[in-house]
Amino acid sequence: MAAYIKKNFLLALMVLFLLVVSSYARFNMMVTKGDIESICNKEDINHSLCFEILKPTPEITKLDFSGLANFLINYQSRNTSDTLKQIKMFEGNTTGEDLKSVQLCEEMYDDSLFHNDRALEVLATKDYDTLNIEIGFTLAYMDTCNDGLSTMKPTPQVIITKNSEISSMSAIILVILECFLRKSFLFQKRPHHPKQKTKDK
Repeated sequence: MAAYIKKNFLLALMVLFLLVVSSYARFNMMVTKGDIESICNKEDINHSLCFEILKPTPEITKLDFSGLANFLINYQSRNTSDTLKQIKMFEGNTTGEDLKSVQLCEEMYDDSLFHNDRALEVLATKDYDTLNIEIGFTLAYMDTCNDGLSTMKPTPQVIITKNSEISSMSAIILVILECFLRKSFLFQKRPHHPKQKTKDK
């Protein structure tokens, strides 16, 4: 009877070990098409933009979730830099209060690029709380820029659209952070509780 119980206990431990290993591997494997669908179908995500950015190219299919976040932050930085060039060109043809709004946007874009660089640094160290803050800065900056541009006549709709797209990229990064990276990090940090030794009587 004792041998039977011991055999079943060892079997249960093996099953538990396999579940733990498979869960750990799941967080460190490449991103699948199903993962991308899950990310892009989340509420408050620009679905069409998300699927356009994360279409399963050879580059995307080789990434894990940390790599995917890195890819998106760099993608966002390139878009931010390109739009900043448009803003600077637009600034040369603007005067008065409208000029102040455009200059504010230029400042916000410069700051966004700084915080994107910081986001890459903290992502590499798995400092996900700070990553959340760094990505949040861009969301706030794009809102501030849009508030200023909305008062201009005519409204520079092209830049407002780019602001919204850059904000949407931040939202996608935050979904990856909350739904995958944080869970992976917490799983890896889960404390191990070795079996306590019983005192000899």
